Amino acid sequence: MDLARSVAVVTGAGSGIGKELALQLSRAGARLAINDWDADSLRETVRCVEQQGGTVLAQEFDVGCRDQMYSFAERVERRYGQADIMINNAGVALGMINLEEISSEDFEWIVNVNLWGVVHGTMAFLPMLRRRPEASLVNVSSTFGLLAVPGQAPYCATKFAVRGFTDALRLELLDTNVVVSLVCPSKVKTNIIRNGRHNTEEAKAELVRTFDEKMTRISAEKMAEVIIDGMLHKRELILFGRNARLYSLASRFLPRFAIKNLARQALTKLALENS
Repeated sequence: MDLARSVAVVTGAGSGIGKELALQLSRAGARLAINDWDADSLRETVRCVEQQGGTVLAQEFDVGCRDQMYSFAERVERRYGQADIMINNAGVALGMINLEEISSEDFEWIVNVNLWGVVHGTMAFLPMLRRRPEASLVNVSSTFGLLAVPGQAPYCATKFAVRGFTDALRLELLDTNVVVSLVCPSKVKTNIIRNGRHNTEEAKAELVRTFDEKMTRISAEKMAEVIIDGMLHKRELILFGRNARLYSLASRFLPRFAIKNLARQALTKLALENS
């Protein structure tokens, strides 16, 4: 795929991996259509893209809203007449909270963004992707979409669902021009914990501290490079880092009895260190 002739759509482009994807794709010559729920961060990404000479269309909205996603797709088609790359990157998180303590509102919120956002983005832009000679659909899941951990039931549920949705869609599009890729990041330094929902401010502060000090090893810039390289090489599964590969292997080969016999304390530590 020639990025210089492409139009790339990136959701959740206000910060983190999404922002880096936008900047790197723009530097490679792609014209951009980007989204984020936060107007200020979205404007900052637009400023950075334009500062490096890029072309960008931006729209602030919640990816969980179907009507707004389809409106965005219509704007992209009117502006550019095409979409060659769709990266469903937007995602949110909850704190380390056991299922019985999670409100139905928070559960619905994370499902709307993490799962329905991917579904809406895929369905709104797939017709445009199908019309291109070459196209890429990239859905961002997580290592927690490969192997579940305690205290993250809603997040795991959404990321497992994205994985299943993507794998099934890949088979449906097997003989088409659209290459479907699943991304499972691990230990990437982003604002997902800061922007998440938590039981208390104290719990949030502690998890943010732990996330910054122990759980992040990979920059958003590096992860974006890996995603773009994987997309250009038409990889179906894009992993980066030892833990991502370990989770992928464990999800396929670790016996159920072994998972059940792991101590809760060890699992919780694993969750903190590898999200």
